[in-house]
Amino acid sequence: MSEGDPAHQLQMLLRPLEKALRHENLEAALRFAGHLFALGSGPADYVDRKVNVLLRAMEGATPSVKTEFTAKVLAAYGEHIGEDARERLTGRLERL
Repeated sequence: MSEGDPAHQLQMLLRPLEKALRHENLEAALRFAGHLFALGSGPADYVDRKVNVLLRAMEGATPSVKTEFTAKVLAAYGEHIGEDARERLTGRLERL
């Protein structure tokens, strides 16, 4: 995996996202999510991998942080990521 590889870039954002969400720093988490969605040619590129990174990053967060973060991500990027990706994130909200 090289630094120019999208998988590497996605993985590099996982840990900072996890840390921001664990510390309930939504501003930083949303900034990292913005970097995540900017990879490739935009939010729709590698969307399944991007959603996986978001879901993994949220694993250690509190339910309220997960809910607020997911809602903000969907508000910012939902129209660009496709229905399947939106449903995966929304499904996460419904399970909380």
